[in-house]
Amino acid sequence: MGDDNIKIILRIRPSKRASGFLEEDPLEEGQVAVKVPLSPSERASWIVNNSRTFWQFRFNSVLGPECSQEETFDAVGRDAVSWALQGFNATVFAYGQTGSGKTFTITGGAERYADRGLIPRAVSLVFSKLEEADDTHFQAFVSYLEIYNDQGFDLLAEERSAPRLEDLPKVSMLEDENGHFHLKNLGMHRVASEEEALNFLFLGDTNRAISETAMNKTSSRSHCIFTISLEARRHGADVVKRSKLHFVDLAGSERVAKTGTSGQTLKEAQYINSSLFFLEMVIKALHERSSGARTHIPYRNSMMTSVLRDSLGGNCKTIMVATVNPEAEHTEETISTARFAQRVSLIKNNAQVNEETDPAIVIQRLKAEVKALREEVEFLKGETGEEESLSDAQISALQAACAEYVATRDPEAQLSIGRLSVTRIKDCFAILKGMVLQARSEQGSGAEKQAGGGPSAKEVARLQEVLRQRDEEIAILVNMVHQGKGPPGVPLAPQSNANQREVLGPKASTEQAPLTVAGVGPPPDMKILDSPQKAFEWFRQKCPRSKPLEENKEELRVKYGEAKEAGAKANDARQQIQYLKQTIENLRREQAVDGLLPGAFEEKAPAALQADVERFQKEEDSLKGEIDLLKRTHQEGFTKLRRLKKEIEQIQRMMEKCRANIQTDFDRWYTKMLDTSQEPRKKLGASGEKRLPYLTGNQEADADIMAFYKAKEQLQRHVPLTSPSQGEFG
Repeated sequence: MGDDNIKIILRIRPSKRASGFLEEDPLEEGQVAVKVPLSPSERASWIVNNSRTFWQFRFNSVLGPECSQEETFDAVGRDAVSWALQGFNATVFAYGQTGSGKTFTITGGAERYADRGLIPRAVSLVFSKLEEADDTHFQAFVSYLEIYNDQGFDLLAEERSAPRLEDLPKVSMLEDENGHFHLKNLGMHRVASEEEALNFLFLGDTNRAISETAMNKTSSRSHCIFTISLEARRHGADVVKRSKLHFVDLAGSERVAKTGTSGQTLKEAQYINSSLFFLEMVIKALHERSSGARTHIPYRNSMMTSVLRDSLGGNCKTIMVATVNPEAEHTEETISTARFAQRVSLIKNNAQVNEETDPAIVIQRLKAEVKALREEVEFLKGETGEEESLSDAQISALQAACAEYVATRDPEAQLSIGRLSVTRIKDCFAILKGMVLQARSEQGSGAEKQAGGGPSAKEVARLQEVLRQRDEEIAILVNMVHQGKGPPGVPLAPQSNANQREVLGPKASTEQAPLTVAGVGPPPDMKILDSPQKAFEWFRQKCPRSKPLEENKEELRVKYGEAKEAGAKANDARQQIQYLKQTIENLRREQAVDGLLPGAFEEKAPAALQADVERFQKEEDSLKGEIDLLKRTHQEGFTKLRRLKKEIEQIQRMMEKCRANIQTDFDRWYTKMLDTSQEPRKKLGASGEKRLPYLTGNQEADADIMAFYKAKEQLQRHVPLTSPSQGEFG
């Protein structure tokens, strides 16, 4: 496979019922074989059986069942991010049957931090690289397109509270005279940080359409494309690089006989299979075009193939992730997916760096040059005149111009002070000198500015204080969960689609016990329902969602430990730097006392004097070398603190979602247990004593809890609601 060919990677879903038919060649990387043995009856029969039982496929890389999400990103996502930062268009798309792990690979799990998929990891890597690029100005935009039943929808539309997918704005395809497709009504949202980009990703996942089938409990019923658009311009340059990084989660191909779909789900399956059929037609046509057999490529057959036009045979670097299920009943789909990947690997793309000269930047630069030249000519001709002194307004304008000049990273930026005069030039030098002296005074006596733009001690102390406060907040929330309260801010809302994911775990069965809710059955003693607190504690221990929550707590504890360690190292490095600087000052004073500084009296012999000078210089150079090493250590510690802060915030968001999901599942389970109990009125004791719900101690939260349970019980009794001030809770 050449460098221009589409790169194909096979990912095998972990399963407890793996057939063993799929084998990777241990001697040749990327070589995979499928061996299907004959059944005992076929082997015992005298009839000749010419059915094929052996297939071989070659991939660029194979990710086995034990492969983690991080390893998957290293094999797939890092190259795509690197291409996009260089100015190339890049696409990563996942293809495979339903339930094989495409969504888990692209987006990841919504509960465990370690289960983050390609998109959140790519977003994190993109913004970390942007922060390191001091000589380039970047702008980033994100969009999220869903193609449902061959109709496009903007998942990041302003109508964020749309209850149905049909309420979102529809996206249509437009083609210009050059044959390029454009998406109408698809919003491009500018993002300045990793957090903003992830918030848009979570919003889009919430609006995404999923359904339950016999093969996948949370089957994606649409094709989704998350796009990161980048614009890069070096400081002082007129050339702008524009690139797009696409992550495509294709809906899984499915056989209706296996999934048992009907009604709306059957209609969705028909659209999915037809769009994938058109995709295969495009792949086949591209292969035939490379051999000269045809020229026309049927991109227009479906919206999905039109959107992927550049990714397949166009100006793009593309990676395909083929996901397969190793269980015996899915062997046919596994072979079909591998065959499709082999055809895709034969396609050659023509990727080029997307750079162009921005006319607006050129015009702006030329205007600035003309203005500067005119001012210089006027100054040389003596037409500007001299000013005895400047007014306060003029000095303020000079200060603003100097501040803007110092703040810009453009090495070719010029200081614009208006009309040139000796008075203005002197005042500008005075302002710049004042800024330097102020910066030195803020860093302490004798402190030098840290190499590489390192943080100040105040910034490190502030970040440590923030981390300490977050640590205390998490400890309080964990304690509340152990007590069965849940954080006051967790809404009692239905579970969002963002938490329903296609997982790379054992296949979930759709047949549940009659009284099973969220994977939890009835308690052994129904009297536990009399106390919501005890019922919640029992439910939390049995709920499958509790395990990801505990894992996130452990991950958070580890991250806090790393953050504290990094902060301690940064502070220790800073203190050592101050000590070494003071040592250098003492060494110089000792040198001055000995009369070794220039201009001092020379009382020693030249040879002895030269030896002392060399000794002092060697000691000072050694101390400066240690300071440089410590400065790098300090900078590394601060960079690690910033990275850990982002990771901690993301884990906290996942923990909040886990808690909200557990609370929602408990409400459903508790209501179901009460309704199906042999004594549904058991919540009222034999003496008629009324049971109050468990309260948190927060007045506002307790008022909402009381109102909720009051409305709930009165609805169950089919009596009209009374005003909040009437009667007791009952």
